Amino acid sequence: MAKIIKRTKKDGTCSYCIRVSNGYDRQGRQVLVNRTFTPLPGLTEKKLEKELQRQADAFEQEVHSGISLDASMKLDELIERWFTEYADRQLKPKTATEYRKLVPRVSAALGHMKVNQIRPAHLMAFYANLSEDGVRQDSTYTATAALLKLLPKGQRARIREVAGVGEETMRGLCSGKPVSRKTAEKVADAAGLPMSKAFTEKVRAGGKLGGNTQLHYHRFLSSVFEKAVKWQLIDENPCRRTEAPKAAEIEVEALQEEDVAKLLEALQDAPAQYSVITQLALLTGARRGEICALRWSDIDLDAGVISINRTVQNIAGRGTVFTAPKTKRSRRCIKIGPECVQLLREYCQHQKAERFKVGSEWVRRVEIENGKTVDNDLLFTRWNGQPFDPNAVTSWFPGFLAAHDLPAVHFHSLRHTNASLLIAAHVPVTTVSGRLGHAKTSTTTDIYAGFIRSSDAAAADALTDVFSRIKEKVPRITKDGSQGRFCRPREPSAVCFFHGVHFMG
Repeated sequence: MAKIIKRTKKDGTCSYCIRVSNGYDRQGRQVLVNRTFTPLPGLTEKKLEKELQRQADAFEQEVHSGISLDASMKLDELIERWFTEYADRQLKPKTATEYRKLVPRVSAALGHMKVNQIRPAHLMAFYANLSEDGVRQDSTYTATAALLKLLPKGQRARIREVAGVGEETMRGLCSGKPVSRKTAEKVADAAGLPMSKAFTEKVRAGGKLGGNTQLHYHRFLSSVFEKAVKWQLIDENPCRRTEAPKAAEIEVEALQEEDVAKLLEALQDAPAQYSVITQLALLTGARRGEICALRWSDIDLDAGVISINRTVQNIAGRGTVFTAPKTKRSRRCIKIGPECVQLLREYCQHQKAERFKVGSEWVRRVEIENGKTVDNDLLFTRWNGQPFDPNAVTSWFPGFLAAHDLPAVHFHSLRHTNASLLIAAHVPVTTVSGRLGHAKTSTTTDIYAGFIRSSDAAAADALTDVFSRIKEKVPRITKDGSQGRFCRPREPSAVCFFHGVHFMG
């Protein structure tokens, strides 16, 4: 029930503080929300009492329905509200999950402060702390006895398939070797155990956080404060007057043409599914999640067109989840050549044969984005038709490269390779940007500036050769007035000179 507290000012006028309980925080302390009500002058005592009760009831209803917010609330409370009212509803699941990982460090530094008291100086001090040596904490995870009981030799393959981890990783995990948090989350989820029961965490102090990570914190806080402005808690987002951390320059790795040829040859002996995913990344430049989310209904083999309509991610605690592509422009159609069409036709026959072997265990319907359930026509699946985890191909790729003496690049580098080959072939940047699904053409030019400069230099050299050939064909006037190379008569014309090239008008 709302509590009404009367406050009398020095001039004799009165205002009322309406206080409502809004539950308890993480420390078990009661969260109190206040609103000040100043009545109109001239109200009778009876009318004033009635109006106060109306205001208190309305405010209490707002608080309990989640509408009302108070500028004096702590940043911790605002962040939780931001996740509940905004992030969990409107952001992609993967994005919201990644933002939640930032909360502990933000909470420790700023969580106790009132939202309306946080200034740019507080944020700058927080960013400065992130850049200090020793602030980074690297955790490793070791399997508990409870998890190992669920991983006898006969059951490991099933859980490994569901988790999407490699055989060597699973073997090391079972022998007591520590694994990363990402791997631990996937295995725990596949085994049906909470992280706290499946793994023992060991934390060790590391170096400072990278520029990209620091910028990630800044964007998170900026989004939180931007909502606070919209909710009329504060007048201005303090992040707007804060110098954002500098992100590290993007280092774009791409394979050379000879390495691409070697990779394509090596893929002939790779598992069919991994081979096709890798070749599609090279031939289309699509992101791994976009490729792994493809359905046969997205592909027109007769027209040679692939439609990108969704992406797939593995999210801790939720498993493999389909979502909309990264940006609006990521929904696109990609034209493919005859070799790619033939590759997909052969893979289709291979998949039908594998599905026949599985028989009744094959999952016939799958849930895609927005909770929609459809007939299972996914290109890439686990052994029983369950959606494929993109992390599986990412984990497999480095070992495959090393086994075939190929440069150690990330799987995403295949996307860069596709773009670099298109740019080298003098394909317009606007076309490259459209095929890659970048939100803006400027994104393409920023990422591939080095390749564009190299291509432009090659174009300049080619243009020089063209003009050299032209110059050889241009008629020249000798000292005696006769034409040097072409001796046919010509009418007088205007003459212009450009870099020594003689053009007739």
